[in-house]
Amino acid sequence: MTDSKINFRSIVISLATIVIIVGLWFLLTPNYISKNVFPSPAWVWEAINSLGINLLYHSWNTLWRVLAGWGLGTFLGIRMGLWMTRNETVYAISNPIIEAVRPIPPIALIPFFIIWFGIGWSGQIILIALGCFMVMTVNTFVAVNNVPPIYVRAAYALGASKARIYRTIIRPAILPDLISGFRIAAALAFGVGIAAEFIGAQSGLGFMIMVARRTLNTNTILLGIIIIGIESFLVDQAIKLISRYLIRWNESSKESIQRIGR
Repeated sequence: MTDSKINFRSIVISLATIVIIVGLWFLLTPNYISKNVFPSPAWVWEAINSLGINLLYHSWNTLWRVLAGWGLGTFLGIRMGLWMTRNETVYAISNPIIEAVRPIPPIALIPFFIIWFGIGWSGQIILIALGCFMVMTVNTFVAVNNVPPIYVRAAYALGASKARIYRTIIRPAILPDLISGFRIAAALAFGVGIAAEFIGAQSGLGFMIMVARRTLNTNTILLGIIIIGIESFLVDQAIKLISRYLIRWNESSKESIQRIGR
């Protein structure tokens, strides 16, 4: 079976799954399920018309905050992870701090961030960045330690400096492992960002859902959830597309397994 056939079959199955789920949504609502329990597609469309341009406003505010926090947190996390592997003093100082703070959910820090930064966008971005920073620091540190030592020894034997080894050996070698960290951090960024908007924001999808909850507008709540899912899906797909280009030289285990028996 060729790669094109495998990809086509996967696309067909995925589309069929979506069609079945949407079909059940149309079939079961509102005749069998109350619209207050689970809104029908028509009622969700009514929410879209009611919100109008405000829907785009809230969607954009959530998206740019998440992307800003994700970008800042992943960049600093990668830098810290590399720094910890290069310098034992930095590792000795930062490791206990990171291990103590990492298990704490960023959401638990929201009250303090409101006190420190107010309800503006800066505190939300920093909170998102903090969660992504922890993920990428650990991910980078583990990825560097999983690089086969023979690569480093071979480069050192050929006269490469420590800085050159990191630039030409370590960084390319850890890139495939960093991709999973990017995707996990992106998902976390949406979760933290929406939670921050629930408590301390004046715009965004989380704020929109919170206001709708007070008036029991479940159609607006479901609409917000759908848009969050679409935005997170698109961001994840963008990360996957970019990563495929960056690591096009790397053959995954899944591809190797699929070729067995052809």
